[in-house]
Amino acid sequence: MLRDAARDAMLVVGGRIGFVALWFLATLLIYRGLGSDAAGLSQAGLFAVTIACIKIASGCIVDPGDVALMRHAPGLMRSDPEAAYRLFRSAFWLRGVGTVAVVAVLLVFAPIFSRDVLGHPEATSLIRYVGAAIVGDMLIRSVMVVMQAAERFVAFVLVEGLMQVLRFGSIMLLWLLGAINVELVLACYAAASFAAVLVGVAWLPRGLFASARFDRADMVQLLHFLKWMMPAMMLAAFNERVDVLLVYGFSGSDAAGRYGAMLTLALVPDLVAGCLISLLQPRIARMREEGTYAARLHQFQWISLPAAAVTFVLAVSLAKPVIALLLGETYAESSGIFLWLLAGTLFWLAVAPLPMTMVAVHAPARIALVTLGQSAYVVLIGLLLLPSYGPIGMAFGIFVMRVGVAAVLHVTALRLAHTTDGEAALRQPRPHAP
Repeated sequence: MLRDAARDAMLVVGGRIGFVALWFLATLLIYRGLGSDAAGLSQAGLFAVTIACIKIASGCIVDPGDVALMRHAPGLMRSDPEAAYRLFRSAFWLRGVGTVAVVAVLLVFAPIFSRDVLGHPEATSLIRYVGAAIVGDMLIRSVMVVMQAAERFVAFVLVEGLMQVLRFGSIMLLWLLGAINVELVLACYAAASFAAVLVGVAWLPRGLFASARFDRADMVQLLHFLKWMMPAMMLAAFNERVDVLLVYGFSGSDAAGRYGAMLTLALVPDLVAGCLISLLQPRIARMREEGTYAARLHQFQWISLPAAAVTFVLAVSLAKPVIALLLGETYAESSGIFLWLLAGTLFWLAVAPLPMTMVAVHAPARIALVTLGQSAYVVLIGLLLLPSYGPIGMAFGIFVMRVGVAAVLHVTALRLAHTTDGEAALRQPRPHAP
């Protein structure tokens, strides 16, 4: 059991970090290509905002369904595959309806969105690519969640890897041709998702496609869970990108280009956090039932906290030269933004992956409350700090937010685990007196 878990951890964490790193490298090429001079930073800001919109939409539509499925689908895949397939179909129809609604709104209001939100009336055509990217994200995640629930981690990593290889290859080709622009970048982003979906579907169980019908009870069960998780995850997706939108709105597209590039670098440790959460979601219920959550958390943080501290010390001394090397001198003056964002990311990685998964799966109402407070805080701190301090004020506010939310989740998850441990102890048979 432990050997299998260790193997899966190495595969998921190592494989996903390697493949997602390709998109990170592609993003660096995009920012360097778009922001090679001061004038180009405006296009870099437009790219940062459109990608933020894609991620917000995908986070609202896809992430809640993944968490909901992890409550029951892994167990059903082992005990009753047909029931699991019905559950997956119900989740897919819910996602499909949500995706169609979001994309339809984007397309209808594209001229207004481009003129009044982006401040670039000529960017209306970009909205079509944003819509295509949202559809592609929904489809690829619908494929990968089946593999995740079945703990088929090799297929899971390979499908994501194919998508990232295609994205990196297409951006590299644009770079070599000197043809990087926001429209072509978004087109490549969406096309890679669709290509990976075609391959991933061939690896899914045939029983999944035996019927297009869904079970009404499954739909009710999903909706019952999502009534809390959907608002929470929508707010979480908004929270992850609202800083870019606020910087764009208050400080302009040039500042958003700098901030978006620094955010890309600072979120590198989040690759590890995302991998860990993907691995933990099918197993967190088992940890809670067995009463091993607290021990696993202690083992993880015994390594993660010192590692985060050492990484930040190195970053302080190397930030400016590394930024200049990777992105160019235009971005080097933004190293202060990078360091504040990185500090928050490292603390989150060191503290939050297990607590976040525990609370998301077993107490979605509490996640909703935490993310609501987080949203209010981020907007408030942006309104207060951006006018006077600009992007570095926003970066400091994000650091404080990540530390505070990680601490709240840590305490909440320990309370959940403690309650369950006590209940489990009461259920244990007591030895008979001699």
